[in-house]
Amino acid sequence: MARLTEAQMRAPKTSSAIKILSILLFLAVIPLALSIHWSESLLNQLDRWLRPGHNANPRIGEENQLDPRALLDVCRTHQYTSEIISLDPLVIYINNFTSAQEAEELITIGSPDFTDSYISRSHGPNSLVSGRTSTSAPLPVEHPLVDCILSRARKFMGSMLLPDEPFSVPQLVRYFPGQKYDLHTDFWPEHQVLREGVNRGRRFNRVASFFIFLRDNCTGGYTNFPAVEPASPTTASSSLTSDIDLATWYGEKVAIGEKDAKPSGVKFKPIRGNAVFWVNVDKHGRGDRRVVHAGLPVGEGEKIGLNIWPRKWYGWEDGEAAREKKEKTRWSGEWKE
Repeated sequence: MARLTEAQMRAPKTSSAIKILSILLFLAVIPLALSIHWSESLLNQLDRWLRPGHNANPRIGEENQLDPRALLDVCRTHQYTSEIISLDPLVIYINNFTSAQEAEELITIGSPDFTDSYISRSHGPNSLVSGRTSTSAPLPVEHPLVDCILSRARKFMGSMLLPDEPFSVPQLVRYFPGQKYDLHTDFWPEHQVLREGVNRGRRFNRVASFFIFLRDNCTGGYTNFPAVEPASPTTASSSLTSDIDLATWYGEKVAIGEKDAKPSGVKFKPIRGNAVFWVNVDKHGRGDRRVVHAGLPVGEGEKIGLNIWPRKWYGWEDGEAAREKKEKTRWSGEWKE
């Protein structure tokens, strides 16, 4: 048998050393790779937690979307302008009440919960009716962005809404072609009574309404107030009676309304981020029928809006216990002169 050279005898040892070194390097890299993977997973989970209802599919305006924390920071300092449409009844148009990013995020939050829209009756259960064919979705008031928008609405109302007077659950409404909401009012003919919670027994009503346009890629779909006459900005005693007059002051966002196929009142074009505010109940606690309104049918495309309904207290149910509660709160729930 031929004798091995010294180099041949060293070769197996060198090869074994290389294999051992490779194994050690592999074992060292695995924890690092796993930590990177786990970190990314945790970040993704955190993002999903901050953005419930996140949709992986692209959305309208997503290219300009802010991350959740930045969006909330901007929300707190958001600015808007307003224009008075009518003093009596009070109807105010709000420009840029929400940003485009806020509008899309609100839609994302509520989208999983869209169902057929119903109407809320003074007595009896909520009902589906042929005059309201949209779909609706509640928004969670505890969500930071929803809370920020409600705070903005509260500040807009000023002293009209007391600190202990709440909002109803905000409601998204979505309209596809042909869908509508016939003439209706937001207030109840009779004040409602809370049957649960710390304010059980208190009477309330929707003192005012906000309707915010969140998505406007549609034709038609105006919000129509046939009994509201738009006031002239130059002469308080006169009103604007033609689309030309309205366009001079408001551009395309406001037009002459309609009733029974005839010109009447005023209507508002869906423009994303803009809103309409109006007062439903007068200082005596009576509903104002002049703010009857309708969501006119959408022609093509999709319209999504947001209903915000501030609630005002109007006393308690009759009884000694109710009177004692009034004294404790130092507020009767009735308007002051």
